[in-house]
Amino acid sequence: MRKIISVIAAAAVCLTGIGRTNKKACALGEQGTEKISIMAIGDSITDGYGVTGSYRKYLYNELTKKGYSVDMVGSKGNNFTAEFTDSETGESFTYDDDNTGYSGYAIKEYPGRNGILETLKSTDCLAKCEPDIVILQIGTNDVIDNHDMDNAPKRLQELIEYIMENIPESSSLFVTTIPDVDPNRSGVYDWFGNYRHSADWQTNYPDDVAEENIHKTLLAYNANVTSVVQKMRSVKILSSWDMEKDAQSPDESSLKGPQLRNADVASVITDVKTQLMDGVHPNNKGYKLMGEYWAELIDSYLKNTPTVQQPDESNYNVSDLVKLQKYILGASAETNSDITLEKYDINKDETIDVFDVAALRKILVKETS
Repeated sequence: MRKIISVIAAAAVCLTGIGRTNKKACALGEQGTEKISIMAIGDSITDGYGVTGSYRKYLYNELTKKGYSVDMVGSKGNNFTAEFTDSETGESFTYDDDNTGYSGYAIKEYPGRNGILETLKSTDCLAKCEPDIVILQIGTNDVIDNHDMDNAPKRLQELIEYIMENIPESSSLFVTTIPDVDPNRSGVYDWFGNYRHSADWQTNYPDDVAEENIHKTLLAYNANVTSVVQKMRSVKILSSWDMEKDAQSPDESSLKGPQLRNADVASVITDVKTQLMDGVHPNNKGYKLMGEYWAELIDSYLKNTPTVQQPDESNYNVSDLVKLQKYILGASAETNSDITLEKYDINKDETIDVFDVAALRKILVKETS
């Protein structure tokens, strides 16, 4: 069976927007034509604040050039075909503008912000569109407002769970980190007001201190995005794995239900001075990098070409296996500081997950045999 992806792109911005359900935006491709349907969910970075089509136009164009027939779907768009000319290359192309991007939205609603979770529920767009691929990039507004960031992982997990429960079993969801910001630019300076004074409003912080705290908050959030997804994937695999009978963990793609995957679009926004339009939203240079990133990731996933190194046989014992399993399941917070990428990323794929548990178990079995 062809492996299909569901990617939800939910990005955050500071303006508020109003969404509407649009069944026509979920229209299928022409009869007899196999299309990959992609839903990009988010806020203005997905919607395209100040830059029409955001990264979505580049994603559509790059996948089309790779030979895919793409149908962008969402709660907005009405099957509208837009045209774009790249001012740097002179290339002109059309793209499907359907999407689920809402400017100013947060993970969940709170005073002053609408929420993507509530919007997905009210529009029922996941059930209506049945996307193959969903891209989720969300959380920028939560970071901008510094809104209850300790509980942001819980809000994100609730959103992911809702999406996973409402997309087809053959689909996959990609959840990505959010791009860096340049918070002291004049156009967005006031947006980050909660970082510029103490909680009791008695102390004002200089710009460099505020910027440092903003970057720390954003980096911590991105780390939590990766952690939440990895732990959800690991729980699913571990719950289906009989370690007494099977030395090898089950193939994740063989498990029932939609696939969940990490993504790191933040990795391509490397220069906030030249790749961001206003200090929060990318310009076309930044969006092009994001679109190319998604096209490569989706193409690689559809072709099923992962690159995973073999485990490095170091000195481990059973206590390491127990500690790693507790970390993956989130059952022992006190051990988290002991879990380092250097030691426990056993298969060297830059993440610590259930596959490292499987690799470690194989090492221990080999050492005792």
